[in-house]
Amino acid sequence: MPTPEIHGIIAYPVTPFTADDELDTGKLAALVERLVTDGAHAIAPLGSTGESAYLTEAEFDAVIDITIDVVGRRVPVIIGASDLTTANTIRRARYAERAGADAVMVLPISYWKLSEREIAQHYAAIGAAIGIPIMVYNNPATSGIDMRPELLVQMFKDIDNVTMIKESTGDLTRMLRIKELS
Repeated sequence: MPTPEIHGIIAYPVTPFTADDELDTGKLAALVERLVTDGAHAIAPLGSTGESAYLTEAEFDAVIDITIDVVGRRVPVIIGASDLTTANTIRRARYAERAGADAVMVLPISYWKLSEREIAQHYAAIGAAIGIPIMVYNNPATSGIDMRPELLVQMFKDIDNVTMIKESTGDLTRMLRIKELS
């Protein structure tokens, strides 16, 4: 199945919990349904607003399953698959792909200061492990790593399924620089 075009408003839902600290599957399903019916062009759970860093793997997988089921292919689903290791990011990305995600969004590993070569190797390993597109998530405020436009463009050239960027530095000139380098 071809990858649907990802454009427009991408909604990043929170992950709701009950008063007993259990994943609130009903509220999650209702939230995702509302985002789709209110006109979001894509749904991207498990990013920074989705509390992905604090979920168990079972909770993480449940959010994927619920989101994909509720969306029902009406709009693309981009799963935030980031984790502290490349191996677990690959596990999450593979799970997302098997569940029917259209793409994954990935931060660089955030605990250690990585070189640009190590960042590129992280994304290349993920790209080799899955067949769906990867959105590179450049968010220095949460990851502690600021990927330069030159690195991003090089990854677009070197890794076939790195096709998108979520640029969250707040510097609008970076998108222009990325376009100039492409």
